Amino acid sequence: MTSYLVEADSRWAEHSGGEGHNDAPEWGPEDLERAAVFLTELAPQARQVFEYLLRNPGREIHCTELVDKVLGGPDEGDPARRVAGVLSGMSKARSRSGRRYPFHWWEAPEGSAGATYAVRPSVAAVFLAAQLSQ
Repeated sequence: MTSYLVEADSRWAEHSGGEGHNDAPEWGPEDLERAAVFLTELAPQARQVFEYLLRNPGREIHCTELVDKVLGGPDEGDPARRVAGVLSGMSKARSRSGRRYPFHWWEAPEGSAGATYAVRPSVAAVFLAAQLSQ
């Protein structure tokens, strides 16, 4: 079942992200130029995964979907680690931006595997507007 989080959903605050996810301001409408620079600094795979998330604002997307739809399908590795490795490539751009990571992630519930990712609708709007302005 597809699950969407609205802007005010309390689950945004219950994410599993650590350093880089809470220690800087959230992206806002004043960050269009900063978002455009951020996008240019991403490695190709990180940008592809992030753009997939942007096209689905608020939708919780399991790591296996990201592997299947963006990263060329499964391989020998763990999909959760594969996606996390790709997204860790955002760390320099995030640090330079002065903002937090522009996505949230949640560990799998007990007895399940993999992580789930989503971009807050307001953050997606900033990045989509930045792309349109380029």
